[in-house]
Amino acid sequence: MKRLALAAAVLFSASSAFAGADQFGGFARYADEGSLKPFARDLGGVLGSATFQSGRSLGLTGFDVGVRLGGQFYPSKGDGILRHNGVRVFGLPWVQAEVGMPFKISGFIRGISYQGLTIAGGGLRYGLYATSDKPWAPQVLISAVAHSVVHADFSASHAGANLVCSAGTPFFAPYAGVGFDRMRLVVRQSTLDPALNGRVVNTFESRFTLGMRLTPYQFTYLSLAATMAHGQAGAEAGLGVRF
Repeated sequence: MKRLALAAAVLFSASSAFAGADQFGGFARYADEGSLKPFARDLGGVLGSATFQSGRSLGLTGFDVGVRLGGQFYPSKGDGILRHNGVRVFGLPWVQAEVGMPFKISGFIRGISYQGLTIAGGGLRYGLYATSDKPWAPQVLISAVAHSVVHADFSASHAGANLVCSAGTPFFAPYAGVGFDRMRLVVRQSTLDPALNGRVVNTFESRFTLGMRLTPYQFTYLSLAATMAHGQAGAEAGLGVRF
């Protein structure tokens, strides 16, 4: 339990490190035409992170609840909104709950109210193979996720999908995912360029994930992964209980 408490503390400390100053508080001051799409890509990359940590579906009556953390190591080139606001490493923490349903389907919801952002999201997963706990049995699923984002200076909607594969033992399971993030960003307020108020931009970008899930105690897991979203390196982590 001490190790699990330490892992949880590390996740929340990393979340605080990501926060630093208000990551998104400079939007109105620094939003201009050239920065909107890079900002949308960066936000979409974080929204699409940490939605899975295995290719195995939960199975009927399965349940998973925990905290997630997804981040990017540096804002994209051209993202003057974050860069001019002094943001370097950035990301978002999540609370996520999942439940297993019939026909190898599982659903999940997630959300956070953080640094002026209110985000609600959720998605579905479908297992392509029969659920199995045999060592190194391949597990593959399709995952879809969507989010709604509200901030005083902008709003956004995100949709993403991933193909996820994993295999391993009950204690250690590597996983990999490939997918995309689609973002729609709406400017609500730009004091730098008021002509942008109401401006809408759309982006569609790739995502790649490579990680591992550790199960140090029965029903309890820790996941760690490296990501490459729209060509930008990042990381994600999770800690939870899974039945």
